[in-house]
Amino acid sequence: MNRRLGFTLTLSDLECAYRIDPRLGEAATETVVSNVAGLMRLLSLSPKTLQPFLLAIPPFFRRSPSSVQTQFTDNAALIGMPWKRYVKKVLKHHRIANTTPAGVQNLIATLSFSLAMKPTSVTAMLRRNIQLLASNADTLADNITAAIALLDLSPQSYAKIATRMPSLLATPALTLQAKVNAFAETFGIPLSAALKVMQRAPQLMAMAPQTILGNIEATAALLAISTETWRATILKRPSITGYRPETIRASANDIAELCCSPLHEVIPILLKYPAIFGLSTKSMQDKLPHILAVCHALGYKYSAADVLRECPLAFTYATERLMQRLRLAQLGLGPASIMNLLSLADVKAEPLLKRSAFLP
Repeated sequence: MNRRLGFTLTLSDLECAYRIDPRLGEAATETVVSNVAGLMRLLSLSPKTLQPFLLAIPPFFRRSPSSVQTQFTDNAALIGMPWKRYVKKVLKHHRIANTTPAGVQNLIATLSFSLAMKPTSVTAMLRRNIQLLASNADTLADNITAAIALLDLSPQSYAKIATRMPSLLATPALTLQAKVNAFAETFGIPLSAALKVMQRAPQLMAMAPQTILGNIEATAALLAISTETWRATILKRPSITGYRPETIRASANDIAELCCSPLHEVIPILLKYPAIFGLSTKSMQDKLPHILAVCHALGYKYSAADVLRECPLAFTYATERLMQRLRLAQLGLGPASIMNLLSLADVKAEPLLKRSAFLP
């Protein structure tokens, strides 16, 4: 195979493959070489890319290309994923390679029933976390039932959590319960409140309690604030718990530089409006001219520092919305307050925008 197909298999590689799949020793050499050559053509892979996959899943040395094509095609169709993308996923997550179409169908049906979700919603969830295809459907169902009972959730509530963080389906219920308990203890809040916070940011249920505690302490130190202050900020915007402390500090520095403001003045603003931590500096930089234009059109001669101090949440709006509201401001339509104009509901803004189309 090395000589004919360009592989670099060693004797040790083959011994490991035989231990995993003893039947490989019974296969004729020509058959194996033919199968592997066919797989290379089918999957459009080089020997260097295919070799690690075959060593991880040795039965594929014996699989005919046609059977692999049927299996992968059916699985991809069942979860609504293009063939090429599915192949890439299999090569990255070897454990799903042995998943059969019947197994995928059973998994979809089981999750649909356990989570009271439509099959299309389940397949969307599986596309987000394809490793679940290698899971035992009954084990996942047991996890779901136990988690719903232990956390006192409805199937619909747990489904919302799982939709945003599908990997939690494979987490034992007792582990989830322990994480909620630890979060409540860390923040000094009731269990019911901790669960509500974690529902807003399900990724917290995937984090180790010691990681959360470590991030709190490190971030507070880098921002030169108390851990109590940072905990209170997290409860406003739970998702920032997962940000690296260095990323939080770098974000504060970048915003201070962008808005020409001292860092000690910027940090209190960010603590009050933590949603800004989730914005990229590039995004804020791109939006700033539009925000300033809106301010100026309304008669506020603001600088970048003024924007951050007076209307920091302006940075959270999409550029398209900023441009639409600028048009209204220039024509004197809508609220005269910056944030009232930017936050104006679309249902109220649409009639004004239609009117603006007929104005010069």
